[in-house]
Amino acid sequence: MPIASSASALAALLLGVTAAPPLAREPSAGEAATSVSYRVEGSRTLLSIRTGTGPRRALRVRRDATVSPTAEPTSVRVIGELEGAAVILVDTYPSIPGGMSYCQAGEESFLRVISVRRSPPVETFRAKVGSCREDIELASPGIEWAAGSATLRIHWLSGPTGKPETRTVRIGSDGKPVHSGER
Repeated sequence: MPIASSASALAALLLGVTAAPPLAREPSAGEAATSVSYRVEGSRTLLSIRTGTGPRRALRVRRDATVSPTAEPTSVRVIGELEGAAVILVDTYPSIPGGMSYCQAGEESFLRVISVRRSPPVETFRAKVGSCREDIELASPGIEWAAGSATLRIHWLSGPTGKPETRTVRIGSDGKPVHSGER
């Protein structure tokens, strides 16, 4: 009932009660939950990664010249995980503005595979998956992670070559790419 819903929402607002945001997805049985936090250090981003109940481990990752050296990420999303071996994530930043309103509100996104087999973690794969400055755009769905086969597929409408492309990357048990192919 709309009136009851409005009254409940108003009561919650007056009492200062807020609903918890919904989870993007809950880990399935046996799957480790991964959390990533970040901060900017100079012209790099410091990612702090925790898999399961293990300790937080940090690594610094580079951005390219399309991102301001002092820009904070607007988002860091975990795409998938190869338990105990790798975390796949996408970090997104505002584009450096260009003249004539070019990329004033654009974004630059990087897909990264981080090997968590040793400490500190190591970035084993990086691909630019979105860029206002370089006209890179993902298709829909743009990034697919198949945990069973440890395979990552990237589908671009306009890829790094300037044309539509698909790249397939299989991740080994050490968190490193075993095979990378284009189609």
